[in-house]
Amino acid sequence: MKNKKKQLGSHDPLQLLKVWRAYQIKRWKRQRRQRLKPGRPTITNQLPQLKKQRGKKIRWQLVVILGIFTLGSLTATYFISTKSDIQQLAVNGTKSVPDQQVINASGIQLGDNVLWQLMHHTKTKYNIQTKLPKIKQVSLQVSQMNHVAINVSEYKTVGYMFKHKQYYPILENGTILKTKMTQSLGNSPVYSHFKNDRYLKLGLKLYNDIPDSIQSAVSEIRLTAQNDNPYQVHLYMNDGNEVIGDLRTLAKKIKYYPVLVKQMDGKGKIDLEVGAYSKLFKQSKS
Repeated sequence: MKNKKKQLGSHDPLQLLKVWRAYQIKRWKRQRRQRLKPGRPTITNQLPQLKKQRGKKIRWQLVVILGIFTLGSLTATYFISTKSDIQQLAVNGTKSVPDQQVINASGIQLGDNVLWQLMHHTKTKYNIQTKLPKIKQVSLQVSQMNHVAINVSEYKTVGYMFKHKQYYPILENGTILKTKMTQSLGNSPVYSHFKNDRYLKLGLKLYNDIPDSIQSAVSEIRLTAQNDNPYQVHLYMNDGNEVIGDLRTLAKKIKYYPVLVKQMDGKGKIDLEVGAYSKLFKQSKS
């Protein structure tokens, strides 16, 4: 009976709590000894390294801040000083438009602030292209701090509109310039009797689609609209021949022109409107 009571007492809660506390204290001391072993990194040992890294980070941040401040100061000083005033103005890329016309249209003058002009480059581009329709593209370029160049490109002249006994240049975008000329220039063809933009655009497309080897042989493109075909067109060739066709289909048929010319005994008309046949001029017959 006594042994049974003694066995029950071995499970006393207070006794178990003492054993558990002794175990935890022993475990904590063991862990502490391991942390304090020589060579093992501790917070105290790491402090110098942490301070060194923090110092480097602070110095780098100061360098960046000073750099930004210095750059901002220099930029502000430049734009406030007279060194930011335009000292030289040039135009690049013109072919037929005089450089001075581009400068006048831009509104830029010597002594203007460089930054101001760069901020308003869109307005400068609009002014030039509005006043000079032949100008296709515009950009501003700054060099040596105060030298400004206006870089432009021009629309190509693809033909001349003949009306009222005057020639008017036609640009590749279909724009007809108001410039009056007594004669056409270069190898571009003359367009006549085109009474509206719709047919003129078809005429320009026709010429653009003609093979290069035949383009140079075309002297004039004349709209000869008929009641049964408002798209009828005559091509007057440099070799003295004429070609009749349709604005909508002639570009595909004109490739037969060299073959038909070789089969002719003289100058005449080549009709490609419906079929493909030729007829000599009356004065060519003998």
